[in-house]
Amino acid sequence: MQIQPTQAQTAAANGLESAILSQDGELAEHAINRAGAAGLHPVHEPFLILLIEAPWHSRHEDLVGALQDMRTPTAVGALERTAHARYKYLDYDVYLGLARKCTWALADIGTPEAHQALTRLAACDNPLIAGYANKRLTSWQKELPRKGRHFS
Repeated sequence: MQIQPTQAQTAAANGLESAILSQDGELAEHAINRAGAAGLHPVHEPFLILLIEAPWHSRHEDLVGALQDMRTPTAVGALERTAHARYKYLDYDVYLGLARKCTWALADIGTPEAHQALTRLAACDNPLIAGYANKRLTSWQKELPRKGRHFS
């Protein structure tokens, strides 16, 4: 049984939608903070997934964390693509922390589709991304208790 969103969670979802429609990075930042403060809920999922691939804000790592916390199976494709994404504001990060976080999120989602995404990432041309994905694949069985759907 799905728990209905609270008024605060619905307001946060509306804020996320407004940020997407306006492509306003500052509005996105406030809406992401409100969603976290209200408690992540499935009503936020479609907006978080759209935002994770949006290039006009700088909260990608926070979004990966939210999708990881929620164990969002519908985010697998977006997380895989985000692992390859490069954003100017992250140019300083030569170790590709965003990609690493994406591999953790995929591992925690734990579906067969997430495993397949990690397998593709492990075969990519970037040795850092491939290494992060391989580590999650190697630890897949050991990390089974972490996998699956959870909500705050």
